[in-house]
Amino acid sequence: MTFKDFLAENYGMLFELVGILILLAISAHISKKTKNKTIVVVALLFVELMAFHLERWSQTFEQLSLIRPLLTASLYSIYPLILIVLMQITTTKLSGSHFWLLMIPELVSVPLFFTSQWTHLIFWFKPDNHYTGNSLFSWWPYALFAFYAAVFLIHNLIFLRDSSRTNRVIMVYITLGPLVGVLGYLLLDVDKDYSALFTSAILLYFTYLYIFLARIDPLTSLPNRQSYYQDLEQKANSITGVVSVDVNDLKFLNDNMGHEAGDAALKAVSDVMRDHCGRGGTPYRIGGDEFVIVYTNTKEEDIQLFIEQLRRKMAETDYTCAFGYAMKRPDESVYDAVNESDRKMYENKVELKQARFENLEKD
Repeated sequence: MTFKDFLAENYGMLFELVGILILLAISAHISKKTKNKTIVVVALLFVELMAFHLERWSQTFEQLSLIRPLLTASLYSIYPLILIVLMQITTTKLSGSHFWLLMIPELVSVPLFFTSQWTHLIFWFKPDNHYTGNSLFSWWPYALFAFYAAVFLIHNLIFLRDSSRTNRVIMVYITLGPLVGVLGYLLLDVDKDYSALFTSAILLYFTYLYIFLARIDPLTSLPNRQSYYQDLEQKANSITGVVSVDVNDLKFLNDNMGHEAGDAALKAVSDVMRDHCGRGGTPYRIGGDEFVIVYTNTKEEDIQLFIEQLRRKMAETDYTCAFGYAMKRPDESVYDAVNESDRKMYENKVELKQARFENLEKD
């Protein structure tokens, strides 16, 4: 294959790989870790592309060259590695022990692939350059890839466990798309490079991740103001109650102890709301010290219990919050409930200040 033929066949994939790098360069709210891991994936895809075409070129040799089994072993090793690196792009953290546990099948398989030409354990090539697979273990590279594909899908569904069904469906589509393509190539016995499928999927994945992160407050990792207003519109029929939350004395912390102290307060409050707002509740950070919890299909008595639970848990921290809630009535819009909830929250804020002043006077 000439360079002209190579470029013509792979222009689309190369265009997408360069496009991903351009998106990385201009992305302001994508973390450095995500950018670095994505660059690694792009590099692995480019290496895979070159290895695939070199391996296909080596198939034209009349006699076996050592380059062919080495390239085949490289291809078998790279595909799972791409998925492993991709799993580290999401914000779901893999601890060191979990990462190395996940790496065990790959670490065991790589030496087997690269020595298989001599051990005949998985595959080997005859002197006339014909491929031969072990009848018992020739399926191993495909099983290894299928294992990591399944783990990748589960990993991302866990990452999106608190997200909407739409987000989970999108992730399943992006993950299964290239896998269905690979399966189709195998069933139809088509000699086609898989890297173009993965590149398209990664471009979709990165674009989706970019959009997803644009909906998340970077400090607290809660859905942000844009998500809040979008969800109010999309979930209007199922929303039953709204809770407004305001952090007390945040300005005092910022002015007297620095913004790092204020950020610590916001993180602590958001962690409490995320972990203890109860079933059916979704917390949002909609402003500097303002939060809202939107409840769907939740009864008023349950919301009252959740607020009491939040107050107890908040009392275990160094911070206090004012709360107000309102139920959405059938004849009112969700914004009416939001306004009523805000009003009650400000009333509670005044009550808390008055109570504090009275305690100070007694002391």
